[in-house]
Amino acid sequence: MAQDESEAIYKEIEAFTEAWNKGDAKAAALFFTEDGVRVGVSGDIQHGHTELETAYDRLLHQTMSGAVVSLERGTIRMLTPEFAIWQGGLEITPPNGGRVLKGYIVQVMQKVGGRWLVLEAHPKFYPPIVS
Repeated sequence: MAQDESEAIYKEIEAFTEAWNKGDAKAAALFFTEDGVRVGVSGDIQHGHTELETAYDRLLHQTMSGAVVSLERGTIRMLTPEFAIWQGGLEITPPNGGRVLKGYIVQVMQKVGGRWLVLEAHPKFYPPIVS
């Protein structure tokens, strides 16, 4: 049973990646619960679908327009039958070959209506390596 739930979470992560890469802010926001929270890499905080969609619209069409995200499969820790933690690495590649941004995400996932949605997300970027 836990393996089936893990695979369902991985499929949600993959589908979110596809929505992000298509620039679909509305779809990206709908991967969160109604009361979902996202604490962005710069400390910005969104609550609920409306704020999340606005933030993703700004991110996908202004701040990082045309960039492509890649998420690791990561790991899942089942907390209860309805709650889990997914965490994994991320890379965002700018459209014109700029510096790839690397980071990590920790998400609390909640099973709602048969789907695993993000209750809370904390993406962070690693600081650039200076040599």
